[in-house]
Amino acid sequence: MLTRLVFEGAHRVIVRGVALRFFLRTDRHNGTDNGDGSGIGTNNADVTNRPDSAWAPVTDIDFQHAYELAFFDPDALREDVLCPNARRVEHTTAEGWLWSDGCGSVGLCTFDDRTPDECAGMAQLTGKVTP
Repeated sequence: MLTRLVFEGAHRVIVRGVALRFFLRTDRHNGTDNGDGSGIGTNNADVTNRPDSAWAPVTDIDFQHAYELAFFDPDALREDVLCPNARRVEHTTAEGWLWSDGCGSVGLCTFDDRTPDECAGMAQLTGKVTP
């Protein structure tokens, strides 16, 4: 039994013998991810299906921060208004857990020490391969 939950500030974290790795999707083309983990930027298209974006390894803390920001509408946040995000989605497969704010921020937590490329189920969700 876990006695307490603590962020480690690491990209790879072991929980009950399972290696979790954390990634955020970045947009190399037009700066959708402004680098602060918020996913707030200039382009509102979802980056999960863009060929010019890539998964970047991040710490568990950065991943959690971006995940929590995804609960709020990114357009409203730019205006300093907190509104629920109706575009937010989450998916889980045997290989990992993916979430998106529906605009420019996408996170992936992989299970069993996998890289994003090793997650066939996630690739199907993001449109990178056909089933």
